[in-house]
Amino acid sequence: MMVGSDNPKTADEKGHSEQSFVTITRDSLLDDAVRRRLQQQYQSVPFLTPEQQRESLAACLSQWCGGRPVHIFAYGSLIWNPAIFCKPLGPGRLFGRHRRMAMKSVFGRGTPDFPGLMLTLLPGGCCDGIVLRIEASHARDELALLWRREMVSGSYCPRWLPVKTPEGWVDCLVFDHNPSHPSFLGALPFEDEVAILSKACGPLGPNKDYIFHTVKALSAWNLRDSRMARLQEALLALESA
Repeated sequence: MMVGSDNPKTADEKGHSEQSFVTITRDSLLDDAVRRRLQQQYQSVPFLTPEQQRESLAACLSQWCGGRPVHIFAYGSLIWNPAIFCKPLGPGRLFGRHRRMAMKSVFGRGTPDFPGLMLTLLPGGCCDGIVLRIEASHARDELALLWRREMVSGSYCPRWLPVKTPEGWVDCLVFDHNPSHPSFLGALPFEDEVAILSKACGPLGPNKDYIFHTVKALSAWNLRDSRMARLQEALLALESA
């Protein structure tokens, strides 16, 4: 099955009637509407130029043979809203990294005045996610869209890492942590994560919805991240209170 659709708004998002949320779709990536709108709204935030994005993509593709499909390791929103044409192959495990809300989000699910949190990978442990495949003939075009989606400000380090799947090891493109980026925070205490996630909201919607979507998407593949599950439980408890 080819995936390229966006995630529908939750009831929580609809409740923020005073704010018009941005929806990441294939069309909005094709015309670069998301970056342009965010750049107009947050002029003080440094964004990568289209040329810088192309240079970053070219550097990454220099390690690709060009004749084989490209595999991507999805560990967050790429699972439930890739917004590109790709095929989910199934679960994979990345060793040496674990999933963590460890970056500031100042123009996604937060603002410069009240930053939210973004998901990245930190060293140590392992991370279960989904392996996506892009056919070789479409790889350059689809990855150009993916760079517009993931490399808006250069907050990730794209690299090729081995991922273990039931069928064997696969070299995957992974959006890894970038400790030199201004948005990088590192590991936060659990209580601080909950406090930020429960209140932050930005152009992409409430920060806590990111947790809900990701936990649901992992569950659909019979995967579980214990910290993400704990965050969801704490956020739901605050809602009910």
